[in-house]
Amino acid sequence: MERFDMQLMGIALAVLFLATLGLMHWRDRNALRAERGKLFDACLALFEQHRLTQDAVAWPALAGRYGGHEVHIEPLVDDVAFRKVPSLWLLVTVKRTLPMPGAIDLLARAQNTEFYSPADGLPVRVTTPHAWPRPITIKADRPAAELPLAVLDPHVKRFFADPRAKEMLVTRHGVRMVYQAHAADRGDYLVLRRAVFREARLPAALVKSVLDQAMHVCTDMMKGGVHGQA
Repeated sequence: MERFDMQLMGIALAVLFLATLGLMHWRDRNALRAERGKLFDACLALFEQHRLTQDAVAWPALAGRYGGHEVHIEPLVDDVAFRKVPSLWLLVTVKRTLPMPGAIDLLARAQNTEFYSPADGLPVRVTTPHAWPRPITIKADRPAAELPLAVLDPHVKRFFADPRAKEMLVTRHGVRMVYQAHAADRGDYLVLRRAVFREARLPAALVKSVLDQAMHVCTDMMKGGVHGQA
């Protein structure tokens, strides 16, 4: 009987231990979700309307209207490159129908690990204009003579002058800019190989700046201009 009681006690302790672990895991997940959910708190007033979506403990994405146009902002963690501190990229998209015959993608400091970029699917490699910041890789679906390089010239020079600017994509559906919002904590990554972004928040000035630049590209594309080399 005593042995049976000991077995029951052991089972009860095991169940209690597993329940405690489950509770801790649930608590930690909720805390992580809540912390990541604050990413856009400081910039929501910028938008005429907005909707936040967040799956489980993922970073939230924002869809809304800015300057009268539909926009989408998606945070994305890039921890693919080995021995490189992970980045939290912002994929900032202004959705607007543009008089653009195809697609052109400009990618800074290409590492061939940019899984979020459509560059690999574009067949034409375009020579980077001499006056543009380097290194920028240009891919498109048509020759340079058919691309609005002259229209894009001032926007490329301004956006990629910032070392945190990563990509500019222009298609008939609008403009997307990719920008580094945060770098992961170096200590956590080097020791534990974890991508930890402590108290990550998006300053309103940063979000406004990237959105405005994308909007200006759209505006100049709508006005049209001389196509060809910048």
